[in-house]
Amino acid sequence: MKTEYLAKIKKLLSEYEISKTEIDDIVSDYDGMYEDGLAKGMNEEEVQNFLGNPEVIVQDLAEGYERKERLRSGRKLVALSPFISIIIFFILGFGFEKWHPGWMVFLMTPISAVVVEFVARRSKGSLIAMTPFIALIIFLALGFSLGIWHPTWLIFLAIPIVSIVVSAKNKGLWETLTALSPLVALIIFIICGYFGYWHPTWLVFFIVPILGIMNHKDVKKRIIYEVTLLLTIGLYLLVGYISGRWGLGLVVFLLPFAVSLLMNDVKLEVEGKFAWLELSLAILFVIIYIGFGIWLKTWGFLWMIFLLIPMVSIIRKVKGSRKIVALMPFLSLIVFFSLGYFLGAWHVAWMAFLSIPVTGILVGKEKNHK
Repeated sequence: MKTEYLAKIKKLLSEYEISKTEIDDIVSDYDGMYEDGLAKGMNEEEVQNFLGNPEVIVQDLAEGYERKERLRSGRKLVALSPFISIIIFFILGFGFEKWHPGWMVFLMTPISAVVVEFVARRSKGSLIAMTPFIALIIFLALGFSLGIWHPTWLIFLAIPIVSIVVSAKNKGLWETLTALSPLVALIIFIICGYFGYWHPTWLVFFIVPILGIMNHKDVKKRIIYEVTLLLTIGLYLLVGYISGRWGLGLVVFLLPFAVSLLMNDVKLEVEGKFAWLELSLAILFVIIYIGFGIWLKTWGFLWMIFLLIPMVSIIRKVKGSRKIVALMPFLSLIVFFSLGYFLGAWHVAWMAFLSIPVTGILVGKEKNHK
């Protein structure tokens, strides 16, 4: 593994205009650090995690160096893309009266830059960076051509999904599926809700703990918990459909909690007043969501209340200007869905997501000036 690790660093460095002597010195340094880690009792995977991903290492080391001809040729294409976009835009506008959505051709510039980076470095990060542009093009194309803005916006969930899948190389199957499960559950929930089945479709979110339990090392506990969750869901549906008293059916959700206590896997210990605050908020929001959902049928939009849980955590833990950057994806999603759901403005609400990169740029500039 060490040979492959060092060979990858050397190969990536060779894509830059760095002398062979410098490359050999860098590889030699990392060879020494690798051996030091092994000498301290770390295994090879731990050493590599400690030293870092070769792509990130090389990106930091090669900052300020020019890449070789492959990237230079690509830069020419990126430089030409605004002019090509203008030509295509005017052809579509004057020739076919397609000014709108012809303006989408200007997305060619950032997309070409990402593609060039991907081709030049075969970087996974570049593949992830392409996903927002592809998602935006699909979203706008379907929206303007078919008038379907909701629930087409779910295409944006491809961004974290691609990121999880691409980064899943060193993770197990169940760990990867668990990471994907909240996104898959949300997609199913919104699509079913679009057709009026918000309740009891919200039960689909139980796929998260169901898959998460598969990561448990104890096979016996794994079976007990899986059976308990499936039994709980079944009892809730049975009580709800037979008696019509869905509120009463919520009592059955105490069953998995009781089983966890009996198995000694849940301890009622929370450190710090802020941790208690987050736990209390989570419990309160679940009660509000289910209670108002059954009472006022607010399943369609009240799910956004759960976004406040990570937001509270960010406000508490993240310092300085990074706080607003970390909060912006959640705020953007709330603004986007609120404008779309309540005002039907899905076709313009997507612009709320532009606040994410804009905030990042502004905060980055602020840091550079300091």
